[in-house]
Amino acid sequence: MPTLYVVATPIGNLSDLSPRVRETLERVDLVAAEDTRMAMKLLNHLGLSRPAVSCHRHNEESRASVIIERMIAENIDVALTCDAGTPAISDPGNRLVDAAWRAGIRVVPVCGPSATVTALSASGFDAREFAFYGFLPREKKPLIEKLEAIRAGGVPIAVVYESPHRVVNLIEAIDRTLPGCNLAVCCDLTKLYEAIYRGTSAEVLEKMRANPNVEKGEYCLVIDLSPLPPLEKKSEALPADVVMLRAILDGADLDEAANAAREAGCPRNDIYRARLKIQSLFEE
Repeated sequence: MPTLYVVATPIGNLSDLSPRVRETLERVDLVAAEDTRMAMKLLNHLGLSRPAVSCHRHNEESRASVIIERMIAENIDVALTCDAGTPAISDPGNRLVDAAWRAGIRVVPVCGPSATVTALSASGFDAREFAFYGFLPREKKPLIEKLEAIRAGGVPIAVVYESPHRVVNLIEAIDRTLPGCNLAVCCDLTKLYEAIYRGTSAEVLEKMRANPNVEKGEYCLVIDLSPLPPLEKKSEALPADVVMLRAILDGADLDEAANAAREAGCPRNDIYRARLKIQSLFEE
């Protein structure tokens, strides 16, 4: 039976390669890689020669079925790799893994480095419970809405990725939207120029703005929301017809009742429908 190996590769330091990764790449017949050039560099480092096919974000949907058909027809084993870290975690791979399961092909994870877990371990924050969000929206309004949703989610630790060209903008948005939170901003983890900036969002923002090389490297951010005060629970708004009927019972006319519903935050369409409903009741 063919096997699909999901192979985690180093996020920077090739010394993190495990003996099991080498054994797996020696065993397989084909490498399905996010970038075949990166895969070849890894194979050359190990002194191995294996054919590789691309399986990235833009072709994975169509390529997955082709790879699975070949695995079955030729009874071959395949290693799935991404450029760095663990495939299918904010990287391509999940479609191929899903297709393998659906085809009855055995799936074997070969664990290894992960920027998310590495950053969490170095942050010093209480990471017994955390949520991973990958890359956040680029546009300002969706980004702010996403950060607000992250806070409202109730999970104390959030992990996100960001490109070097947008990382300062992201930290500025975090500082505005989540003032008082703590950050651990990790750059080029395990690489020669690895750097970790830790402190409040304001402190980290100041350090990042002062860094002339801030637009170099790959970033993983750990956001500690635990210092923030609990969000006030919003009371649920009453339906428009209930608000209007209560106002009418207190002596208001229909227009005044509609104004009361608007002040209570009821949607305009709900107020319109409630008004028609109440009118019909009085006409009867």
